[in-house]
Amino acid sequence: MSLRGGTGELSDALASRLTGDLRLNTRVERLERAPDGSYTLTTTAGDAVRAQAVILAVPAFIAEALVCDMVPEAARTLAGIRYVSTGTVSLAYRMADIRRPLAGFGLVVPTSERRPINAITWSSLKFSHRAPEGWALLRVFFGGSRSPQSLELDDGALLATVREQLREFMGIETPPLFHRIYRWRRSNAQYDVGHLDRVAAVEAELPPGLYLTGSPYRGVGLPDCIKQSKDTAEKVLVQLARVKG
Repeated sequence: MSLRGGTGELSDALASRLTGDLRLNTRVERLERAPDGSYTLTTTAGDAVRAQAVILAVPAFIAEALVCDMVPEAARTLAGIRYVSTGTVSLAYRMADIRRPLAGFGLVVPTSERRPINAITWSSLKFSHRAPEGWALLRVFFGGSRSPQSLELDDGALLATVREQLREFMGIETPPLFHRIYRWRRSNAQYDVGHLDRVAAVEAELPPGLYLTGSPYRGVGLPDCIKQSKDTAEKVLVQLARVKG
């Protein structure tokens, strides 16, 4: 399943329902803890925001930069969470131009083949509203730890590489009606052996009122991130109740 307009609909809907001092597209430059246990967040605009609790739902390397002065040991552990960069190319074709049947939802390329792509998804079969009748939308995955060299190709070379792979896999000779290239640098946290122990060690080092949540820690999928956010929100509510009490 997916949202008809893409997963951006989810964050947009959440943002529209939030209340209070909401600051979108605002970067936090510094995070400090006062002797009374409160926090001050300084933004790149020079604004200072005071808070009793702070949730860092950010990549581990961003969290590391924000907490390094408060808890250097936790920061060092956060810095050790490895990231890889990934990318996709989406391409539109007429169904008549695809010579091999689209069975299932796509394919994963074995690592042993050492190809410049990692997988292909038939997006318009997986999600029926993604293309009109008689057309197909394909999405090719590259980068990560398996084909990092593909991320360094310029757009023209990358498109030529992807088209060659589609020709070999699917018999597609014609140019796509359109294509879109996306690259996400340092986007995917890697759960190396001992990851959960490291996360627990970081959490044990954090001072009261400071929390981590999101894909770098206890699950990368949307359901995992939602569960983490709920668990974290409950912890914050308990903490704030204690402060008021």
